[in-house]
Amino acid sequence: MSAIPAAVLKVLDDWSISYSHTDDQELFEIMQSNPPASYSSKVANVVFLKDDLGKIQVVIPGNRMLDLSQLSLAFGRQFIALTQKELDRIKEQYGLDEMPALPQVTSLESMVDEALLNQDELFIVSGASHEWLKLPMDQFKALTTSSHIGCYTAPLQPEVLENNAEQDLDDVNSAIRQFTPKRIRQRLEETLDLPPLPETARRIIELRVDPNADTKSLSHTVELDPGMSAQVISWARSPYYGVRGEVKTVEEAVIRVLGFDLVINLALGLALGRTLAVPKEGPHGYAPFWQQAIVTATLCGELVKRMPAKHRPSQGLAYLCGLLHNFGFLILGQVFPPQFSLVNRHIEANPHINRFYVERYLLGMTREQCAACLMQQWQMPEELVTAIRQHHNSKYDGEHAIYANILYVAIRSLRRHGFGDGPFEQPPIAMLDDINLSEEAVDEVTQSVLERLDDLNELVSMLNAAS
Repeated sequence: MSAIPAAVLKVLDDWSISYSHTDDQELFEIMQSNPPASYSSKVANVVFLKDDLGKIQVVIPGNRMLDLSQLSLAFGRQFIALTQKELDRIKEQYGLDEMPALPQVTSLESMVDEALLNQDELFIVSGASHEWLKLPMDQFKALTTSSHIGCYTAPLQPEVLENNAEQDLDDVNSAIRQFTPKRIRQRLEETLDLPPLPETARRIIELRVDPNADTKSLSHTVELDPGMSAQVISWARSPYYGVRGEVKTVEEAVIRVLGFDLVINLALGLALGRTLAVPKEGPHGYAPFWQQAIVTATLCGELVKRMPAKHRPSQGLAYLCGLLHNFGFLILGQVFPPQFSLVNRHIEANPHINRFYVERYLLGMTREQCAACLMQQWQMPEELVTAIRQHHNSKYDGEHAIYANILYVAIRSLRRHGFGDGPFEQPPIAMLDDINLSEEAVDEVTQSVLERLDDLNELVSMLNAAS
């Protein structure tokens, strides 16, 4: 058991707070819930915000979302979340790995959500990594005597996880009617004001379903688009693949380095990625869009390689799922510009929950629903549509579940290794069994991919330049 940091221990001693220790695994067992335990009403989280008047801290329960609008209404102030650098400075100042939900640790003005006070006990991080403290509620209440108590949160709205294209379309259209009233009567594809399926993408899709397609036909199709041709060749030449000798043509890139399956899906991802500009604004501190896409895609492809040969799905298709898993981010940025900014500010202020809860609360739909609708309209592979739609659903076991599961595991493994955003989540053992991978193998592959992040960033630079 690691020692409680001195700044936290001082508060506990000064206020004569009785407590007990527990670690992550014990916490999950005590709460008898599936990870992440952070979604429990018994977990207290602290969120640090700021405005022109200074910094504040807000203590909220893990099963609710901090609503910046309610805070603004209560205090007449417009708050935003602290940046990661600002949070790191506070942690360093007090010698902490994580910030505990104890108002007295800092001297900042504090607000405590009233929903938190309905429990008989609370769990808070101790300030040391992977260690928690359990406090009786009467002890915690003693720490809130100088805090503002009020309703500053909203309950998490359950995500719609079924494969229901009509429901997704209804939710997307409902959001559009709410936020773009002048376009109510237009069809979805007109309302979204998105370009049609790119011609290069259409040709590539035709190749994907053509049983007679070969390397020459794929190379010819890619070469019709000079920009894509250059990118595929650059891809094959990148240090990540470490190929000896110069790659001069698309056909060489396919045959010698990348392979038919990977190139056809990579080319499709590039064609679709160009249809929408990457929003200039995103949640502060989060991995840039194309970096997140490339790293996730690479990990998905590498995980497939580690699966037993007889159980492997298409490596190229798994790569494509990773490359386009966050395509809905591009759609939100284009279709809902004012709301997009609001969503980003709330994502920053709610790091303890998955962002789809924020989107569902503020928009009535999620980026996954939006992207799945568009991919279906573009007649993308069903495997891709399913993976994009279901990669937050740990219980999905329908058709093409293997692609959604690989994506689920990849995203959460990257989070655990410090890349990406969202709360800590452990993939269910049953899911790892379904894709024939052990937790140790996933960790090993993830570490290997992240160790080559500099090489991957060269690929990211190519995509950023083409966007």
